Amino acid sequence: MTSSTMTTDLNFILALDDRVDFCADVLSTGVSYSAAVREEAAKLKRVVFDGVTKAIENGVQKSEIGLWVDTDLGESVLLRARAMSLTTASSPDKGNHSLGKLKVDYTAVQLTLNPDGPEEARKELLTRLKTVSDLAREECVPLLIELNSLPTATQVEMYGGRAEAQGMLLLMAIQQLQDAGITPAIWALEPTQDDDVLAEAIAAQAALDDHRSMVLLVIDGYLSSGKIDTSIDRSTRRIIELAAKNTGIAGVLVGPGAYYRHIVQLSEGLITRGEAVDKIAGYLGDINDIFTRSRAASEVH
Repeated sequence: MTSSTMTTDLNFILALDDRVDFCADVLSTGVSYSAAVREEAAKLKRVVFDGVTKAIENGVQKSEIGLWVDTDLGESVLLRARAMSLTTASSPDKGNHSLGKLKVDYTAVQLTLNPDGPEEARKELLTRLKTVSDLAREECVPLLIELNSLPTATQVEMYGGRAEAQGMLLLMAIQQLQDAGITPAIWALEPTQDDDVLAEAIAAQAALDDHRSMVLLVIDGYLSSGKIDTSIDRSTRRIIELAAKNTGIAGVLVGPGAYYRHIVQLSEGLITRGEAVDKIAGYLGDINDIFTRSRAASEVH
């Protein structure tokens, strides 16, 4: 475990894991990937990492940024990130829960849980996740859970809207996980709406365990290959500011929307490698600047 584990300076984690299939989604290949295609995909992941290192050269502190990377195409990125003492996270490979061998700071899991879903399926999911949580604790590789909850049409009607339903379901889902003895070091949560009270309630619920879990809000979770404007939109800015001013929220989890369009443009020959690196670095720097300024201007210290 590196010295960056459980850092209190962490402002954001960039997700460069397998939520985007670089072979199929970026290089537009079929279901069978050749060694050459896989190497090209791995090179594109290294372009994103170079954007991270450029952002650090431009002023982002190493202690403020982390990386969630897969151990397949992203292995070289993980090695380089660890060599730089950056905070790292990765997911167990295909059900293999020997987490200590990953040599990362956090074991990361994406999870969709509807707390009112079918009981048998929920119990099975909680049992499997409890196993991961226990082994993560035993092997000193704390758990990071990115949690989402998709409301049904009935739940949307019951709670008076999709955002309201999703917010309540997130609260209930966190409580169910805690009741099952699943205690992540970090919760990453998709914000439901620009609601300070709801954000505070979710952050407070996430902290109701002995480990005082860190909370991140998810931004840039959507892919946008056609988007040319590289500025941060109003909605994303609002989420970053919401995270910065809330005492129970440590920062943001940055999804592939932060780099996907640049990687696609690079693979299509529309921009150079250097331009892609600069655009990614600039975007990450802007996220960090907004968060840092907003936190400094608020009462959060």
